[in-house]
Amino acid sequence: MSFLNPQYTKATLTLALPVMLTQVGQVSVNLFDNIIVGKLLGAQALASVSLGNALFFSIFVFALGFSFAIPPLVSEAHAQEKHDTINSVFRHGFVINIGIGLLLMMLLYSLLPLLYHMDQPVEIIPDTIGFLSIMTLSILPFMAFQTLREVSEGLSFTIGVTKATIIANVINIILNYVFIKGMFGFPEMGVEGSALASLIARIFMMVFLYYVLIKEEKTRMYIKAFSLKVAEFSKEMFRKMLRIGFPTALQMFFEITAFAAAAFICGLVSAKDIASHQIALSMASFTFNLCIGFSVASTVMIGRKLGEQNYGEIKKVGINNFKIVFLFMLFCGLLFIVGRDILPTFFTQKEDIEVIQLASKLLIIASLFQLSDGVQVVALGALRGIQDVKIPSIITFIAYWVITIPLGYFLTVNMKMGAFGMWIALGLGLTISAILLVIRFLNLSDRRAKAIEA
Repeated sequence: MSFLNPQYTKATLTLALPVMLTQVGQVSVNLFDNIIVGKLLGAQALASVSLGNALFFSIFVFALGFSFAIPPLVSEAHAQEKHDTINSVFRHGFVINIGIGLLLMMLLYSLLPLLYHMDQPVEIIPDTIGFLSIMTLSILPFMAFQTLREVSEGLSFTIGVTKATIIANVINIILNYVFIKGMFGFPEMGVEGSALASLIARIFMMVFLYYVLIKEEKTRMYIKAFSLKVAEFSKEMFRKMLRIGFPTALQMFFEITAFAAAAFICGLVSAKDIASHQIALSMASFTFNLCIGFSVASTVMIGRKLGEQNYGEIKKVGINNFKIVFLFMLFCGLLFIVGRDILPTFFTQKEDIEVIQLASKLLIIASLFQLSDGVQVVALGALRGIQDVKIPSIITFIAYWVITIPLGYFLTVNMKMGAFGMWIALGLGLTISAILLVIRFLNLSDRRAKAIEA
């Protein structure tokens, strides 16, 4: 018996690879922002962007979580050929996503003055506020894009999203150089130029994906049928989507804010620690976002099995995808170890020796928890496919906020271990989360299968 099921593996890779390319495009926006800012402006500017991104994504990810209610509902309806249900999920999802986006924009702007009272290095705060003031504007176009993306992926059409993000990433890289340094007649904007480049790139993504989906036969009918007429909305569908979306948003919020809080805790030590943390986090986030491809594939495949009432296959799909992501992250972890002395040099100037050395040590820890990080995100995707989201949100809260953050603060500040101590705590939290989520999935899938047999 082979280690991987060939049929499930082929289906997973067919769905996952375009999503992985999409994620490369999306995460590369922030990755290249960090590289370009660090190289052009130095470690202090990198620390400003790190702090800004920590706050931005801790809020923004909550909005993204609501959009993740769309794929399992679309894939289940698609398996049953319920086109009206897909149209309903589309319009309700759009309203929820834009509404949540507006609320979070207002929240972010209200939080900006508080940065001066968070015991962060005072020299980085003005640039952080300038960066966030522009970056926050990108929430609305990105949430519109995200709605289109999740409907498309629920229908197993992923290549359009991939094209949009890759082209947008190229635009972002070019505009970063233009705006940061002030080229072609534009003023020199520093870190604010990086934020403006991201804003323009995200507007492009939204417009381009809409154009692709209205041209594609598989998605055209849903784009043309889209309507915001009040009579076509129902409280029942809003409730259904919020029952999935809100706990999913909490799952993502607990994990991302744990990493954001980690940046703030590192900032309590020094700008060197927060810059090193950002370098290691940029690398770990890159591989994590690739694994979202396997997570999305798990959600869609298991959602189909749910729609077909083929419950006996749900566990097999999940286990096979756990194996795939384990092998993938094992390879990524080895790359981190081998390249630990070289990778940090891409993010900052060569004079920042202490930052590079500390980031090199952090990459060793990052390489070890890559396995847990990959497995837990696929487990969340598999559970989302069977529309189980409440207990996973509790698991992530315990792993990240009951265990990781208190332990991280103790090791980083009280034990004076700096960013190294914070990353030990992050690794432990991810491992606990992965174990509990896998156990949850295996138990639920067994229950579904036994219920049918009975």
